[in-house]
Amino acid sequence: MSDVERRAKYRYAGVLIETARILSPQFDDAVVYLTGAQIELLRNVSHYLNRRNTYVSEYQPDYYLWPTDEDYDDILEIVADLEETLMGNPNTIWGFQDIYIESPTETSVGAGTTVVEGSPVPEDEIWIVTNAVLRHSDDTSRVAGLEVFHNAMGHILEASLALAPWELLKWQNLLWLAEADYIKGYVTALANDKVAYLSILGYKMNV
Repeated sequence: MSDVERRAKYRYAGVLIETARILSPQFDDAVVYLTGAQIELLRNVSHYLNRRNTYVSEYQPDYYLWPTDEDYDDILEIVADLEETLMGNPNTIWGFQDIYIESPTETSVGAGTTVVEGSPVPEDEIWIVTNAVLRHSDDTSRVAGLEVFHNAMGHILEASLALAPWELLKWQNLLWLAEADYIKGYVTALANDKVAYLSILGYKMNV
């Protein structure tokens, strides 16, 4: 397309967007929170973003030049990506909700394995666990461990073949728990009425 074919007259109250500012943006990527009304506005305005005469590649006193075919194709890809984002936002915005502290206990019955479990993560939340500690009140060292359960499968975080009475079995790191995930502790062969103590620390995020 020649420069003559790309010429357009200025429009009263028309909004022009410089092609270079779209193809070579001056701003870094950002996650933006929008209200429902703001999304509605942007969805409607995006109609004008698909028009070639919205963009200017060169200003002249009495006219301006539209972008070239190549530049316009690149702009339409960017606009299509924006429209997809506005129609079904793929961005996941995280919001701090609360500190997560939990200290469940379980009293042993019989000679089997005593299991003590934390709460499962509810829908629309992510929990980040930073610390987990397990201990027991038996008079003898016992096999013990800390696990995370995800998709009904246990994954070992920390284990001991001889955890002494009241000794702390510690795990410390960053662990992301999705919906229905939970932390579990276990101690084998506790005597009757002995207790397994689990302590979990982290924080909750809204999704």
